[in-house]
Amino acid sequence: MDGPRIRWKLRAVLDQEGLSAYGLTQLLAGKVAPNTVYSFARGEKKRPDLEALAWVIWGLRKLTGKPYGVQDLLEYEEG
Repeated sequence: MDGPRIRWKLRAVLDQEGLSAYGLTQLLAGKVAPNTVYSFARGEKKRPDLEALAWVIWGLRKLTGKPYGVQDLLEYEEG
């Protein structure tokens, strides 16, 4: 049996909004490294930088005009 885990939902949010990780990296240039955004989108980051996560949420809010939050990007799953 696997244990509990946190799953990234950034890719689903980007797809739902018709956005690309590249577009988000352009908005966040100088604030968050492109590789960080791409790894969030691929669900690869096991220990996210909270400052980078905050900037990604800020970026999504700017690009969509919607009040995205942490709960929209991370999901808890039982193992």
